Amino acid sequence: MSLQIKAAVIGAGYMGSAITFPLSDNHIEVNLWGTWLDDELIESSIKGFHPKLKKALPGNVCLYYWQDLCTALEDVNVIFIAVTSEGFVNIFGKILDNIDKDKDYTFFKLTKGFVQYGGKIVRATEAAFDIYAEKFPGKELKIASVGGPVRAVDLSCRIASASMYGLSDRKIKDTARSFCTDYYRIFTENDIMGVELCSSFKNIYAMAAGICDGIYRGQKEGFYYNTVAFLFNQACLEIAEIVQAAGGNSRTAFDLAGIGDLHVTSAAGRNRRFGEMVGKGMDGQIAFNEMYAQGEYGEGYIALKLATAWINSKIPGIDEKTPLLLTLNNIIFNKCEPSAEFSKLISRLGG
Repeated sequence: MSLQIKAAVIGAGYMGSAITFPLSDNHIEVNLWGTWLDDELIESSIKGFHPKLKKALPGNVCLYYWQDLCTALEDVNVIFIAVTSEGFVNIFGKILDNIDKDKDYTFFKLTKGFVQYGGKIVRATEAAFDIYAEKFPGKELKIASVGGPVRAVDLSCRIASASMYGLSDRKIKDTARSFCTDYYRIFTENDIMGVELCSSFKNIYAMAAGICDGIYRGQKEGFYYNTVAFLFNQACLEIAEIVQAAGGNSRTAFDLAGIGDLHVTSAAGRNRRFGEMVGKGMDGQIAFNEMYAQGEYGEGYIALKLATAWINSKIPGIDEKTPLLLTLNNIIFNKCEPSAEFSKLISRLGG
């Protein structure tokens, strides 16, 4: 490996911990830091068992509690950020407070979803550029948005996975590709906006497959695949419309970060599970709280809440092209009956 890398991974949940496997297999020293919400994960991992991944972390991963952020960032030049969207702005600011302003760092954002920053709803990398410019004026932020389709547990089992990295600068490409292994394949795209939006909206649209499970599983088990495929296709088209309207490349929505990530999240992700709970009639906030109490974070619920405000400010007038998005909003936030809303949607599509 031509680049001498030492990495810090910020956030010890599913994806933050899973990414330590390919990094370690590339003989990269890794410091894994947990937030104040991750104390139990760090404590258990120190004892040899990560409770979310159900296995020990690689032996060359050094573990740090939240009080030790400064130590965790010592001597690193690559920083992966794997905290929730709600915590991103706060944690990114803390990272910048604890790194050397004279050193060069490359950031890889595993966080999915929109963030609240400066009184607005923005993409996480938009906030990162502003925060970085304020902290280090005149210095370039090198950052990539990491998209899927990567299920953390599969990656930690070293099962073949592919990931799309949206780059802010072509110079990051060699660094990103140095994380490749025989089971973790990396593709790069110079469309950080497109990759980031796909990562946000796939969590939202994956809830549709879960809602179908909630409505039909049990009474029509095995006989609603047509409906799931119909809605999956509509989701892909709508993500592409959103990406293009925002200024990204619509092609990204039909690549790994879009259609690929939507597939795995719809099939096996936490957002599918959240959707199933709603499809069975549970209130969205109650479903989110119940999952959260079990250590599961329903990103799609938060992303949908923020996406509505983001769309209204950034790409108003797109509603006619995103009927499934409106349907999900009606079901989850306007408390409309799921089956009736899907029936209305389906009657609008095609002709």
